[in-house]
Parts: sequence; structure tokens; C-alpha cells
Amino acid sequence: MSDYMIKHYHEGFEVDQEKVGKEVAKSFVSPHQTPAERLKEVYNREGFDPETRLYAFKDKKMVGFLTARVLDEEEEGVKIAQLTPPSVLPGHEEAEKLLFKKAVEILKKKGAKKVRSNFGVITKQDEAIAKKWGYKHKQTAYYLYNINVDDVDSSISMDDIEKFEYDKHQQGCVKILAAEYGRDEEWVNNLYERMKADTTTVRKQWVIKDKDEIKAYGGIMINPIDESLGRVMVTYAAGEEYMKKLLAKFRKVKDKIGLKKLLAGFTEEGDVKEAKYKPIKFDLVGTASLFEMDL
Repeated sequence: MSDYMIKHYHEGFEVDQEKVGKEVAKSFVSPHQTPAERLKEVYNREGFDPETRLYAFKDKKMVGFLTARVLDEEEEGVKIAQLTPPSVLPGHEEAEKLLFKKAVEILKKKGAKKVRSNFGVITKQDEAIAKKWGYKHKQTAYYLYNINVDDVDSSISMDDIEKFEYDKHQQGCVKILAAEYGRDEEWVNNLYERMKADTTTVRKQWVIKDKDEIKAYGGIMINPIDESLGRVMVTYAAGEEYMKKLLAKFRKVKDKIGLKKLLAGFTEEGDVKEAKYKPIKFDLVGTASLFEMDL
């Protein structure tokens, strides 16, 4: 008989889930964990299924968890489920296996025929573990890069760089980024609204304007778990001269704060070769791939 007990979600689990998630995330290249207050919001939404959130306990202490969900829409008549690999504290590998096994059982009972998960650089589980659990590689979904700004000339004039203000610059940036990245303006605006409402994450954002026209926009998000890491946010520049100024600003802030790395993620490998990123030196850190398993 196992020393671990597996439970589905109950109100009040969010605080311990955040604590466990943050501890596990320290092993990630780019640590991430949803805050407890945000989890409460998600778990109180209409349609939330508590059976798809599983938690492992040992001696009444939470040591791991797993999240999953069955998608509302089917693909060619097949019900698909998404599963995030288990987050389990070191020394509790048995709980990892138990959580995964229980999740598969539940998803099967809910009619799912396939389950998809991301493995790789954004979690502590790699491709070898995915295949060990019965998954097959479907596609590479995410590329994580380190942006090297150590050699950027930070002596250039940055007098025209100003701090981004939501009330002052959001509307103009929404139009630019929607056109630049092929998104509708509502999607970009909602992104800004979520950033504005998130008071737990430190973001430093700037714009460069010429005669009231925005010529560049960029920012750095400080990792809330490992403050030595910065994440470069969506970046836009109308020309190389503006991109160089943004990079100079990035280097200045990196040096001032003492950041060890500046990371950036892309969904397409070729994105970094686009002309607008010409001055940036990208070093591939790793990839995350989508894997699929028949249930």
C-alpha cells in the first residue's frame, strides 16, 4: 500500500499548490507558477471540473499536484484532453507516477480518447519521460532563447525612450502589435488589461516616439520566482536604429538590476531570423514539444 493519498481539488488547496509549484519550479529554466489568488479565480469559474485537478499528500502534507482538462470541442469526433505534467517535490517520485496514473483513469472515464501534454524546457520533464509514459512526439511548439545584450553599446543616446504608461500608450501599442503579430486588437487589448490587473509581477516597459508616433515598444518582466531572470516581452521596432536603442535600454536595466539572463520565447523557430530582430543575438536554450497519447 502506498504512503501517498491522491485527492481531487477542494477549496483551500490553492495556497499549498502555489507553495509546492514554486518549489518545484526552481528546477525550471524559466520558473513559473500561478499565484493562489489567481488559482481561486480560475477554480471558481463556471464549468470548472474539480476532478481534473489532482493533489498528492503524504502525512497530510501536499507534496505534488497535476492539472488537466477535457476540451469542449472535439477533433474529427474525437474528444481531446490536455494534461500538464505533475509538479512534485524532490524525493516524492512515486507521487508523480500515482498522479499521472490517476489522471489518465479520470480522463478516460470522461470520454477522452487522446491526451496532449507539453514536455521540455518549460517543465522539469523531458522528452525521455514523455516517451516512457507512452507519449509520441507531435510537434515542437516552443523555442526558448537567451538574448545576449552584454556587448550592446549602451552609450548611445536614449533620451527619446520614455516609460510606458497604460493610459497614455496602450491604445497606440494595441494597433501596432495587432498588425505586427497578426492578432485582432481585442486580443492585444485584453493582454494589456491582464497585465494591468496583475500586481504580483514586476514589468518594466518603454516606448520610443517620434512626433507622437510610436516607433518602438518593449519591456522586461522580472521572474517572480527567480528575480535574477528577466523575460523580454513582446518587442516592436520600426527600424534597426530603434531596436538598438531598446537593446541598449535592456542592457542598462539588466546591469542595474543584476539579471543573469534575459530570456525570450517564440512559437516558430524562424521568427528570430526576421529583419526586425537583426541586431539581437539569440542563443537557443531549449525547446518544448507537444506530445500526444492514445487513451
